[in-house]
Amino acid sequence: MQFVRIGLTITAATLVATVAGAQEEPARRTMLVLDGSGSMWGQIDGTPKISVARDAIGRLLNDWSPGNEIGLMAYGHRSEGDCSDIETLIEPGDLDVDAFEQAMQSVNPRGKTPIGASVEAAADRLAGVDVPSSVVVVTDGLENCGADLCALGDRLAESGTGLTAHVIGFDIEDSEGQLACLAEATGGRYLSAADAESLTGALRDVSAQPTAPSEPLFVDEFERTELGEDWTVDFPEPSGFIVDTGALVTMTVEPGAMGDDPEKANIFRWTGAELPEGDWEIAADFTASMGEVQTLGGRRAIIQVGRYEDEANHISVHVIRQGNSNDDMWLRLRSVGGGNATVEDVEIAGDVRGYDLARILRDFEEKGARLVLSKRGRDYTGRLEMNGWRMQPDGPEVIETQPLQVLRTMGDPALFAGTLGSEQTVAEFDRVEIRSLP
Repeated sequence: MQFVRIGLTITAATLVATVAGAQEEPARRTMLVLDGSGSMWGQIDGTPKISVARDAIGRLLNDWSPGNEIGLMAYGHRSEGDCSDIETLIEPGDLDVDAFEQAMQSVNPRGKTPIGASVEAAADRLAGVDVPSSVVVVTDGLENCGADLCALGDRLAESGTGLTAHVIGFDIEDSEGQLACLAEATGGRYLSAADAESLTGALRDVSAQPTAPSEPLFVDEFERTELGEDWTVDFPEPSGFIVDTGALVTMTVEPGAMGDDPEKANIFRWTGAELPEGDWEIAADFTASMGEVQTLGGRRAIIQVGRYEDEANHISVHVIRQGNSNDDMWLRLRSVGGGNATVEDVEIAGDVRGYDLARILRDFEEKGARLVLSKRGRDYTGRLEMNGWRMQPDGPEVIETQPLQVLRTMGDPALFAGTLGSEQTVAEFDRVEIRSLP
């Protein structure tokens, strides 16, 4: 009888401990990997990049959600030319801001950039706890210790651990797509940051608590033969558009773009839809015929999704083919308020530097893409999501502009397709939607 009583007591205590342990498990775990290579002494606006990175991470820590664990790792900070110079400064656990900031101050840049080995080491440190885990790498350089980051991303994805790797390229061009490849293979994001503000924003983006996507507030798939009363067409030219087989098909009738002419024809405004209070995004799925590769530049084509009040007050994200000698293509975010314009550009392709422009133009026409204008607080970003294809073999499937800060925008959700030259552009918008962002 005594044995049974003792056995029951032990079992109950074990059960209580197990339940308490389960309740105390973190919501998720993150290992932040800080670049301590010698190039981090380079300056941005007169400030060493290592100082900019410490400050940006400090702002992230101020907003860190209780219940989420975080650790700190650094590489290249103790010796020169040593690819094994990787150190865990803080094990993943509850955030101690003072300890974290003190550990960051101890990172004295001087060595190599072993990104791959650091991510593998971080994955080992995060293993063993069955909660969502992520590695966030802040680097101002490319891998220079021989690791194949694409292959590493594939191995991590196939390991079944569910680890997500995010990479923030700080003042760097990932021309071969290795950093993006590592991130995307694991379901993470590659973001570029050029200064303190964009680095802070990128850190917050990749560290935000994942949430289920909201259902669209408004959707139009154009399953009809007329545009209908939910849409208004500014200065309509009926020969330039039709609604046919589930798509709004629009064709250039004269050169120009949405917002550059007070009487621009065929700006499609979705007056039957309302943008919600707070954060939102407007997204349009499209295919587009933007011409062929030519010897001395090509068609100057443009596709736009935005919010439009009039030519002096609008904001839009563009895919634009310049038609210059290099036949560059850009993702452009442009805001005009009171007639004053602000622009953020990202070059996405061209007929040089390893781009197969002929294939890219075919993919836009045959596979299509999604163009998104997103608002979070006062920050607006433009995003291009390719439909299972990439601009370059190892390039990202999603390209995003740096944010523009805009105090107020006005007008209706709007679509436009056209040309900046003499040749026609034909686009088919087969779905447009508005979502509220969490």
